[in-house]
Amino acid sequence: MTMHKQILYILSLMGLLSFAACSNEENPLLSEETGEIRFSVVDTTEVEITTKASLNLDVNEFKVSLSRGDEPIFTNKRYGDIEGSTMNCSASPDYLLTAESCTEAEAESANQGWGQARATGKETFAVAANESKTVTVNCGLANSSVSVDFSDYITSMFSEYSIKIYDATTDDPTSRTFTFNETNYQFKTAYFNVGESGRKLAFEIKLPSFDNPYTGSDTEKTIITIEPSKNYKFSVKVEGEGTSTNVTLGITVDGTLLDEISLTEKINPYS
Repeated sequence: MTMHKQILYILSLMGLLSFAACSNEENPLLSEETGEIRFSVVDTTEVEITTKASLNLDVNEFKVSLSRGDEPIFTNKRYGDIEGSTMNCSASPDYLLTAESCTEAEAESANQGWGQARATGKETFAVAANESKTVTVNCGLANSSVSVDFSDYITSMFSEYSIKIYDATTDDPTSRTFTFNETNYQFKTAYFNVGESGRKLAFEIKLPSFDNPYTGSDTEKTIITIEPSKNYKFSVKVEGEGTSTNVTLGITVDGTLLDEISLTEKINPYS
């Protein structure tokens, strides 16, 4: 069972206040007290996901925005373009610094619709006269991922096998639907934007000897609610011996087994 590690990118705002406070060199803010700040991004962790590959988010491609109250100072600047630069700012109690690796839309549309990991974070801070400070934004994993594993028994006994995972919150059967099968499950990961209330997913497992593949769309236990900022692995396996075995779906979250769902149908692997 692979332990998933949380993504953490640290975006540091290095405040070098040589005078009194801060103002923007592109859009000067009215203040007699000014100083300068520098931006610094530090990648502090190495992240592994269930595809056994590193996410390798490039902090230079992060989009950074800075505002004071309702007034934007700059928006969606590529971090690599401002790294090491300085800017003037004015004193204020209500600055907001945000950063993200991609937008929510890009997090689900990338990679032919399979999506990509999205890291984001924000930090509010104040700048006072004659103060030097460092403001840090912790950018963590914002969306959730789903990957799949099939047991050795399935991969050795069946030439074809699959699990379809789809969004159960919409009536559109083509919306956010992914099929993991013998050809792709070892390297595919699906990403979902997930709100605070979670996102409901349903699944359908197909094995050759199923006359009527189990869908579970009409029973509560087959509707899985995923939470934000989590890495999920769905593990499909069969248990028992002989011509009548159970199919189970194990659900692992960030390396910890959360649940095992036993499907009602029996399967004869020798049919």
